[in-house]
Amino acid sequence: MRLPKIDRILSAEGDLQPLLAKTRELRTLAGLVQDFLPPDLARLGRVVNFREAELVVAAANPAAAAKLRLLAPALSRYLSERRWQVNLVSVRVQPNASRFAAVATQKNVRLSTTSLQSLKSLRNRLGEDSPARKALDELLARQARSGGGD
Repeated sequence: MRLPKIDRILSAEGDLQPLLAKTRELRTLAGLVQDFLPPDLARLGRVVNFREAELVVAAANPAAAAKLRLLAPALSRYLSERRWQVNLVSVRVQPNASRFAAVATQKNVRLSTTSLQSLKSLRNRLGEDSPARKALDELLARQARSGGGD
C-alpha cells in the first residue's frame, strides 16, 4: 500500500514516530468503537485518548454520555476480544465545536437596501460558474425569504 505524500514525509521524520504510532492507535480504536456502537450514538461520540489501559471517549452531549457510560463495560469486553488491553472506558461530555460553528453561521441578518444592491451588483459581475456567485445567490435568496432590506 502506497502512503499518501504527507504520511511519507511524516514517516521520514524520526522525532515524529511516537506521534504517528499514537495516531494510528487512536484511529484503529476509533474504528472499532464506531463499529461497536449503534450508528446514531456513534455520531455523538469520539475516541480522544488511550493511555494505561484507559480509553477516553468524548460525548457530544450529556444524553449521549449517559448512553456511552451504560455501554462502557460491553465496549471494554468487545475491545478485549480484539486484543486491546482496555480496563476502563471513561466518558466525558465535550461538545463538538464544529456543531456550534454551524449554528453560528445560520444567524439571521437583515441587510440594508444599499448593502443588498451592492451585493446584487457584485453577483452580476461574476461569471455564471463562479462559486462566489452561487454563494451570493443563496445569500440574496435567504434575504428575500426573510424580508431583508431596510
